[in-house]
Amino acid sequence: MQFYRDLVGLPFGDIETHEGDDTKHAHATWGDWDRRGEFLMVNLRAAEGAGPTKASIGVVVDHLDAVHARLVSAGAIVTRAPERRPWGASATYQDADGNTVTLTERPSEKG
Repeated sequence: MQFYRDLVGLPFGDIETHEGDDTKHAHATWGDWDRRGEFLMVNLRAAEGAGPTKASIGVVVDHLDAVHARLVSAGAIVTRAPERRPWGASATYQDADGNTVTLTERPSEKG
């Protein structure tokens, strides 16, 4: 969770369990759970069994250079260094479980 909350800056809560389910997890949400409309929830759970599950996710960040610096400082594995393109900038990392995480920054309004 440190990778996503403290380094990338996603709004994950604390590790918790729910009544009737003892699976420890943390989640981040966007939107309104109680209304019909746009809502997204991302759950993080510890990998179980013979090995970690693998996932590839993408996240938009406001300042890729700042997030990249935090990740490198914390020892994250960089699989593709930040690259600037006409559509924005992106970089790819591995989290502690070996999942692929691509971070993308939109292009600046200034051109």
